[in-house]
Amino acid sequence: MNAPAPTTPPANASGRFEVRSVTGACYTVVEEVAPDGSRRYRTAYAGLPVVANDDGTFTIVDTRTRLVRVDPRR
Repeated sequence: MNAPAPTTPPANASGRFEVRSVTGACYTVVEEVAPDGSRRYRTAYAGLPVVANDDGTFTIVDTRTRLVRVDPRR
């Protein structure tokens, strides 16, 4: 007997999305959700910490590189 699939992801589920710097460099950012609902971000390959800005952009903490989210092409 198979258990039904959960309708919401677990609290620690992570998502990935693409971002781009003003110079055109592309990064994959990983979003991690803590059990308390807080979110943390990091670059996928180097694991550099990333912060979400109030204007919808992101910044790599170590290099102060500003990033914008790239919408997936349809």
